[in-house]
Parts: sequence; structure tokens; C-alpha cells
Amino acid sequence: MRKRLVLHIGSHKTGTTHIQSTLARNAAVLERIGVLYPQAGRIHEAHFRLCWQLKDRKLKQSALASLPDWAALQDEIDAAPQPVAVVSSEEFGLGLDPARLAPLAERYDVAVVFYLRSPDSYLESFYNQFVKDFETREARTIDRYLAEERLHFLETARILRPWAELFGDAALRVRLFDRVRAAGGLMADFLDAIGCTERPAFGPPGPVVHHKASLPPDALEYVRAMNPWLTRPDGHHKFVVRLSRMAQARSAELQQTRAGLLSLAGRQALRSRFADANRKAARAYLGVDANPFPPDEAPAPPADFDARLSEATAAVVGKVAAFLKEYVDEG
Repeated sequence: MRKRLVLHIGSHKTGTTHIQSTLARNAAVLERIGVLYPQAGRIHEAHFRLCWQLKDRKLKQSALASLPDWAALQDEIDAAPQPVAVVSSEEFGLGLDPARLAPLAERYDVAVVFYLRSPDSYLESFYNQFVKDFETREARTIDRYLAEERLHFLETARILRPWAELFGDAALRVRLFDRVRAAGGLMADFLDAIGCTERPAFGPPGPVVHHKASLPPDALEYVRAMNPWLTRPDGHHKFVVRLSRMAQARSAELQQTRAGLLSLAGRQALRSRFADANRKAARAYLGVDANPFPPDEAPAPPADFDARLSEATAAVVGKVAAFLKEYVDEG
């Protein structure tokens, strides 16, 4: 029997880290239900190294089977008893040409899983992460970021088209993240997406998920203000995780600014801007000829949004710094 290879390609900010960490930390559970989460190509509990090799310009002309991690991946899948293998990296869905993966279809039954998120909530979450990540250290406000960036990561139809052309429309399993999150069943939905009918009890994901959790506004604004001076990569991840844990505990006290939040008009405009792309994706992969994210259904921001500070004052920055110091001192 041909094995099934599931490529979980994103998108970013749709619980990918939660899924990856859960899969990486529950190998025995997965084995019992016939699913392999391969070790080959993995780093930080996801298969980023597989994407890095595909993006390496020095390896651009190399056949897939000659790339070390890809060769090891196929050997691991073929040797394992599980009939289903899951490879997961959100970097598959951005800046990567899937054409080089054509040999996989000759060897496996390939399925592609992609979670689709509303443009407004995706943009807010993506911006939040860009502020926190050391590589990007975004220092612009969300309004300036929105005005200056092309936002190509929201062009869903364009992102999915080459995957459909390579593996066929039927191979794509597109899920609506907003609906899944509201139902509270991300792992159950993911198992359904990969064709697994069992619902085992998974152990919790690892601490890496704290780095991906969105910061409340004042904590996010604190990091944005600090970013021009956060120039040392060592310790940055630990700093963000500590800040995230503190912020989750004191979220209600970190709501003076509107950092990282769009106005209702901004949310509606973003949904309108990408309505055609999302309607095309829904028509092709969900069987629905309608935009799944109508502008008039965009959720309103907090009721006091207009009264909040557009940027942090020294007092707000000091407040967050004091909360963080207390958290660190408490161990």
C-alpha cells in the first residue's frame, strides 16, 4: 500500500506551533493511531530544515532525493510501520515553490493541509509575532505597517494555486481557522484533516507555544518600543517567553493602548481588500461560492478602542517593565 504523506503548510498564526509541539511530544500516542511525525528535517519541533534546504540557492538545481534531510525523511517514512506521515512547517506556505516536491507524488499519496484565517485577525496576529521575533523586531505601529506593506501573506488563492496545480485540487484540505478556534478543537480538527478518525488524549504542547501567544496591547507596545535596542539574539527568546507568561497573568492590566489592534473600519477594509482572493479559495477548496469572511461580520475592537492611547507613554512602558521585574523576581 502507498503511504499517505500529509504536508501541513500553514498558514502562519493558525495554531501551527501548538499542532507541531503536540505532535512532537506525543510520539507514542501517534504510533498507536498509525501516524508518524518524522524526526528528519525537524528543528524547534517543526520541519523547518526541509524548507531551508528548498530555499538554499546553492541547492536550487539539486534533485529532491539528493537533499540530505529530504533523503532522510523518505527513508524514515518508508521504514516506519505507520501508514500516515505528517510533515509540518508554515514556511512551506510562504516564499517556497512547491514544484520541486513533484517526486513525492510518485512515491506517496500526498495531501496538503492549510488553515485559512480571516484577514483582519491574521494581520493582527502576524504583526504581533513580527514585533516579538528577533529577526524582524518590528518597530512600526500596526497602522504604519498596514500602510507600507504589500501583505502578500494574505493572498490566499495565489499561495494555494501552485500546490493545487502540483497535487490536484482534491489533495488540498483547507480549513477555516476562525471556526475551528471558536469550537475549541484544533487537534481534533487536524486529525480529521489528515484522515484520522481516532481522538486520543494528547499530552500538552511544550513551552515554545508561549513565544507564539499574542501579547496584550501594552506588553506588545513595550516590546515595540524596546526593539531598536534589542540587538543581541542571545536571550531574546527567553525574554519574550517570560514577558508572554507575565502578560497572560496580568492581561486585564495591560489594556491602556490599542497597540496591535485594528479599528472596526480597518478590519472591514482589510476583509474587503482580500475578499476576491478568499472567495476564489473558498470556491476551489471549500465548495462554497462566497467570501468566508464578510466585511460586515468583522468583530468590533474593544469598546474603549477610540479612548485608548495610540502609542505608549513612559508611564505605560514603566508599568510593563515593573510587572516583568516582579515576575522575574518571583522566579
